[in-house]
Amino acid sequence: MRALQRLIQGRVLLLTTCAAGIGGTFQFGYNLSIINAPTLPIQEFINETWWLRTGQPLPNHLVLFVWSLIVSLYPLGGLFGALLAGPLAVLLGRKKSLLVNNVFVVAAATLFGFSRRAGSFEMIVLGRLLMGISAALQRLRGTADVVGELEELEEERVACQDQRTRRPWELFQDRGLRRQVMSLVVLGSAVELCGNDSVYAYASSVFQAAGIPEGKVQYAVLGTGSCELLAACLSCVLIERSGRRVLLIGGYCLMTCWGTIFTVALYLQSSFSWMPYLAMSCIFAFILSFGIGPAGVTGILAMELFDQKSRPAAYMVGGALVWTLLFLVGLGFPFIKEGLSHFLYMPFLAFCVCGAIYTGFFLPETKGKTFLEISEELHRLNFPRQSQGPKRMGPEVILSTEL
Repeated sequence: MRALQRLIQGRVLLLTTCAAGIGGTFQFGYNLSIINAPTLPIQEFINETWWLRTGQPLPNHLVLFVWSLIVSLYPLGGLFGALLAGPLAVLLGRKKSLLVNNVFVVAAATLFGFSRRAGSFEMIVLGRLLMGISAALQRLRGTADVVGELEELEEERVACQDQRTRRPWELFQDRGLRRQVMSLVVLGSAVELCGNDSVYAYASSVFQAAGIPEGKVQYAVLGTGSCELLAACLSCVLIERSGRRVLLIGGYCLMTCWGTIFTVALYLQSSFSWMPYLAMSCIFAFILSFGIGPAGVTGILAMELFDQKSRPAAYMVGGALVWTLLFLVGLGFPFIKEGLSHFLYMPFLAFCVCGAIYTGFFLPETKGKTFLEISEELHRLNFPRQSQGPKRMGPEVILSTEL
């Protein structure tokens, strides 16, 4: 009987994993990266449509602006979706919210499909916005010790039972949360400003700038997805073995290294025939370093650094920050590429360095610690003068923390 129950539970878990992956992170990654493939056809469509309407071609800088707007409206829609997710879940429940969410997907696909027949590139713009609203990021557990973690969550709930749920703006007003909020903002900004997502959105143009022959660009783009898949698998194995700090520091340092070599390869691509392939290899290594380190660790920071009363607000702040920065980077990257040419990745490398430095000096290690142990350590960091006094024992330590 128990064997049958385990078999049923295993199948249910497998189906849940597939549903969450296809309906969650797959949708996010697909819609973020797929837009780079039809770059030239969409730009030609924009120009042709404008010509038919006005009898004049659209200036190149305006074509570039409309194209970057199409790319970047997806994360802007994601920002709106992140703000709507909470109220919808309360009003309709999570299951009905996911079902209603499909309306945005169908509407966006319809707009995409009929845009050429209608002669309207604005339909593509609106479709990208709706697709961003529908984007749902879901994460599954990486451990089988569910009972132990449920007990840990119950202990945390008891410690926080006399406190009310915090609102997003209250996180910035509470001195006891300053280290947590700073980590959320700095590392959340670094993960979006490091330049990795620009590779997905503008992969074709980046590889062309690196000197890869046009006929081989599509294969190079497939390589970026393969690197991301490999990085995700490696991250699941390493995150509990190596610790968060090691992966973050190592990831950002490696990204800085590969980005520097990539810049040198771009600068010397006309001098040596093999330089374009060195640049392509650096992009693959850059994506691997990002996926193993910052991508896997940053997403769980809000879960581990904030308690149950602050966690929902932290996710709202983090989500709004991530989607806003993704919109700004997507909108500005084509102009950065045009303006900086071979040095297009230098601004992003500065944020990689900042992410590594901040992690090394200010982020505590959370590997192998319970939520209450993390809360106690963060309390000592936020109130260093209090930690110099006599050490308090027992439940009083929990009640005296801000978390």
